[in-house]
Amino acid sequence: MSVTRHASWLELFFDLVVVVAVNQLAHLLHGGAAHGPGALDIVAFFTLYLAIWLVWVTFTLYSNVVAEKVRVSAMFVGMAGIAVMAAAVPHSMDGRAAVFASAYLATTAIGSSAFQRSGTVVLSWTAASQNAGLVPWIVSFWVGNPWGKLGLWLFGLALTLTVSVFASRGDHDELLARLNERARRRAESRLPVIEAAQLDTRHLGERLGLFVIIVFGEAMLQGVRAVAGVEDWRPGAGAGWLLLLAVVSAFLLLITLWWLNIRHGFAEETRFPAALVLPAHFVVIASITTVAAGLGAVAAGPVAHLAPSSAWLMCGGTSAFLLVIDLLVAHARRWPLRVAALLVPLVAAIAAPWLPAAVLVTAMAVAAGAQLLALSTKRITRA
Repeated sequence: MSVTRHASWLELFFDLVVVVAVNQLAHLLHGGAAHGPGALDIVAFFTLYLAIWLVWVTFTLYSNVVAEKVRVSAMFVGMAGIAVMAAAVPHSMDGRAAVFASAYLATTAIGSSAFQRSGTVVLSWTAASQNAGLVPWIVSFWVGNPWGKLGLWLFGLALTLTVSVFASRGDHDELLARLNERARRRAESRLPVIEAAQLDTRHLGERLGLFVIIVFGEAMLQGVRAVAGVEDWRPGAGAGWLLLLAVVSAFLLLITLWWLNIRHGFAEETRFPAALVLPAHFVVIASITTVAAGLGAVAAGPVAHLAPSSAWLMCGGTSAFLLVIDLLVAHARRWPLRVAALLVPLVAAIAAPWLPAAVLVTAMAVAAGAQLLALSTKRITRA
């Protein structure tokens, strides 16, 4: 009988740096109260988030595969690299762009090297040991324009994801043969023969779920911090009953999204290949973070009209989260109610210029509740 493996103390300590990174990234979406985040901040948010997440995935898969043989020094250096990337986030488009890019390249190289030394490769996610999108990041050092840098970074990240996903769909025996032949040509006799790694799917599911919980914690933090800044909490004064509506709706929304994730998303054993479940995981955590930023803005001004960019990020993030859950359950029962749940947040975003911010959150809570109801009668496949 096999012993169920759980996240180690080292892995839990490693994930602490993710808490800092998510908090730093969320600040990019705050923007001004009237105008919300600008286009550059929004694109930077998703680009930097994806880069940090890819590094985290590399070290997560590494520790998953090698288990107790993990190189503690490599994990600590990876942790330091993500911390540097997080620290560079606020000024990543000006004075610290080179710092962020350097940290990404260095940390990726360290993670890939640790994987290669283990003599294993995750064939369903080759980016962990063979990142194909680093050249655009190197070229970006000679580009001064922020949009030019972001374009190169996004291109590099797209290459990383595309090559990894398509490689996972090819002939695995042929891929292993090519990797070993390439190692022999480089005369890397010190490296062992590369073998296909066997992922511990239950352990991976737990790690992915812990990341989601971290992001939910950021959402709670955003809401509590904003409410704490409101001077008058009395329902009949100041923001009036709309503040109470915003707080209750936000709490119900987060509870419902959490419950959907636990039942149908990322909580236990991963049943899908890494090439499918990992991109879905990024969409989920990025969506929750955009919702978190929006909830903070709503709690600070429940009566006001939410800025268009903030409204679309918050409502679009809710729809994206619900869509991923729909795809992961892999069945079409009660599809009219589930489609309606996806559309309600988008309709709310369109109507945002005419609705109090608190009403938007209520609409999202209703949409999430509708999907939970639609999926509650039968518990199908999880991620």
